[in-house]
Amino acid sequence: MSVPDVPAAMVSNQFFDEFTDKVRVKPIPWEGYSRAGLISGDELHSLKEYQHLATTSATSLSQYAGLLVRLTDKLSSIDALQYLLVQIDDIISGDSGCEDGGQLEKAMFRCLEKKDDYLGLKASKILVATVIAGSEAQQAGFAFSRLFGYLERCMRSELTSVVDVAVQVMQSALRARAARTALFNDESSAPCLAQLIEVLRQTQQQSSPSNSNSAGGSRMRGVVAVPQTQYEVVFCLWLLSFERPIAAALDRRLDVIAITADIARSAVKEKVVRIVIALWANLLRLAAAANVPAMLVARVPACLATLSGGRSFKDEDLRNDLKQLSDDLAEHTGVLVTTWDEYANEVASGKLKWSPAHRSEQFWKLHVARLDEHDHRVVRQLANVLADEAATDTAVAVACHDLSQYVRLNPDGKRLLARIGAKTRIMALMTGSSCPDVRYEALLCVQHIMLNAWRN
Repeated sequence: MSVPDVPAAMVSNQFFDEFTDKVRVKPIPWEGYSRAGLISGDELHSLKEYQHLATTSATSLSQYAGLLVRLTDKLSSIDALQYLLVQIDDIISGDSGCEDGGQLEKAMFRCLEKKDDYLGLKASKILVATVIAGSEAQQAGFAFSRLFGYLERCMRSELTSVVDVAVQVMQSALRARAARTALFNDESSAPCLAQLIEVLRQTQQQSSPSNSNSAGGSRMRGVVAVPQTQYEVVFCLWLLSFERPIAAALDRRLDVIAITADIARSAVKEKVVRIVIALWANLLRLAAAANVPAMLVARVPACLATLSGGRSFKDEDLRNDLKQLSDDLAEHTGVLVTTWDEYANEVASGKLKWSPAHRSEQFWKLHVARLDEHDHRVVRQLANVLADEAATDTAVAVACHDLSQYVRLNPDGKRLLARIGAKTRIMALMTGSSCPDVRYEALLCVQHIMLNAWRN
């Protein structure tokens, strides 16, 4: 699915921009490099020609991009490399391309390995601008996981400007479908996505008065101005949500609905509320069954009502979007709670899936006692799914989840699971399953069993 236009490598940071201006005028000993044999006489002559034209002519300078890229491969001085990347960025920003994309990509990835934040971020900005300008085939072949590995390290920085620029580069990269797929589905990119969410969590903690003096406050030096960072990170999540499979799994993996609901309630800037509403609208439109239960648990309907009635937004489109989302969510909520018969038939079939009932707190409170009917028939059927070698990973994960809810709400549930052998199977799945969702749901179930035992 296409996404609205997002400028390639959209980066706006005062410190970053001021440092770029300093790099432009910093003297570089090019003649010395030539005398030392690091660059040739012809390259020195062409570089001088480029510098003259860059300051005196409005003519396209794309023919010099290859020269600048070659020089980044030859030189190791940080000052020289910074200067060259500023010039390459200027050319690419003006002409949207470089003839030798392969050589450019190699040179920029080499710069990511240097221990200089500005150099690496500038290189990542250039990489994103280049790949976004390419074809879908070129985007599909790009090493996004390598780029995301670098951005993840940047987002752990204690320097606020580094975190800010890294998130903005990520924001621009996610214009590409290949980037969205790589970030969410590639195991090597999982730490980057997790760190992106951690930055969002930190902004929410930082904006909470109750946490301002906590131990966690000392770890938030890497977070920039709260509203801007929240907007940028949620913007990234919004771009991810344009892929239907990601929209269906985003909240289950990262709990984004609850996090963004807290942000929407406390947000001062309209643009933060606007991007949160846009994210929720995508999640509801593309994957309602997976996300409506979480929206109810996070009290999103009440949040929307508060925003609509208690805030006077200047943006008329935002006011309309709030009303539309409230109406759409109300329609889904009216048919959310699956009847007991439908649920019992699903369990009996063994073909469990994440239908709304499983995630509905209301459903479990209403019907948990019925799991004990007919000699605990439904509980035994769920336990059978755990032992069925033909069961899908999804079915096993759902069975673990449902048994977890049963134990949580039934004080005697843990004894029954132990008696029918389900407890042993769940504990084995907690470490032995190859599916992350199964391990996660099994872990939660074991936690509820242990907590229940402690309370009793």
